[in-house]
Amino acid sequence: MCSVNEARRIVFYRTLAIDQDSRVGSDVRPAKLLGAFRQLGYEVDVVAGPAPTRRQAIEDVKRKIAAGVTYSFLYAEPPTTPIALNESHHLPTHPLLDYRFLGFIHRRGIPVILFYSDVQWRLPGYRDRIGWARYLAPRPFFYLDLYAYGRVIDALIVPDKAMLGQVGRLAARKPSWTSIPGFDPLEVPRDRQPSPKGGALRLFYVGGMEPPVYDLEPLLRGIEYARSRGLQLELTICCREPEWKRRPATYDRYLGGHVTIVHNRNRQELLELYARHDIAVMPYGTLNAAWAMPVKFPEAIGMGLPVLAGAGTPVAKAVEQQGIGWSVGATDDDFYTVLRGIDAQELERARSAVQRVRPMYSWTERAREITAIADELLVSGNRVPRPA
Repeated sequence: MCSVNEARRIVFYRTLAIDQDSRVGSDVRPAKLLGAFRQLGYEVDVVAGPAPTRRQAIEDVKRKIAAGVTYSFLYAEPPTTPIALNESHHLPTHPLLDYRFLGFIHRRGIPVILFYSDVQWRLPGYRDRIGWARYLAPRPFFYLDLYAYGRVIDALIVPDKAMLGQVGRLAARKPSWTSIPGFDPLEVPRDRQPSPKGGALRLFYVGGMEPPVYDLEPLLRGIEYARSRGLQLELTICCREPEWKRRPATYDRYLGGHVTIVHNRNRQELLELYARHDIAVMPYGTLNAAWAMPVKFPEAIGMGLPVLAGAGTPVAKAVEQQGIGWSVGATDDDFYTVLRGIDAQELERARSAVQRVRPMYSWTERAREITAIADELLVSGNRVPRPA
């Protein structure tokens, strides 16, 4: 852990506005990290929002540097779409604004640390999923991002090391770390409802459910198979109502009284849903399952729930290493075998393990990790601050 004093200042950069109320994972992370840096005592200058807003904030940062203000590092978390296309009209009307700013910070010897969250655009089937026009138009700008990052950033953070192979030369040229999302320790269920003795095992899934990015059929089918062999299982799916209305017809064959669909309206309702379940299920039929680290994983840990994850995914690796749940293979029989082994004693063991590791999963710990990366860059000599 690194100590932080009031004199330390950072730049927090994002091309979209930071939405403190968003429930979308890619928006939650920057909003929560911004708060976590401030909680650690940093003074934070935010460069985010539409291009005119960013331009003004960039000029403010430059004036401060010219006046002698020192920044410890710049943390960047661009969205999953290319920087140049992040305006509301999705046209590259300010193509070099952000690259020039990151380059300016880099040349001043201030460590530029960038979190690159996803590379779905590199995956097989991405073109077919979104159509030729939406595939070809942004593709050059994705490569432009990677080209620019290779010249203006000092450290690359990814959700899992498995993603590095998708960013090619950028990964080879820059020191890299992994960082997962966090949870808010202040958000806890008020009253956890114990499992009824001899009752069904209560599974909870919250998130997207539209293939091919999210495919719930393996989960639904596995539960149906396990139930046919005598296991008592209940599943609650919490998702956005419009998405559920667009669900694949194949889902319907596995629905029944053991499956409940909810569309929670506020955060407190979600906390209460966590309190009524035994196990959180992470998506394992996802398009980017090889490296995805969903926000819902640490959220489940924060809520005290063990996790069921697909074998081979980053979530499953963490679950197995820390003993905080179980991983399941791709077959229905493997799903049945794993769930059959979760009795009251095994469930309590996993819950105890969750409580042990829970302090490691806060947003504050994520912010400390990033701070430590910046300090390591400076100590190693990769970044030697120079006068503006």
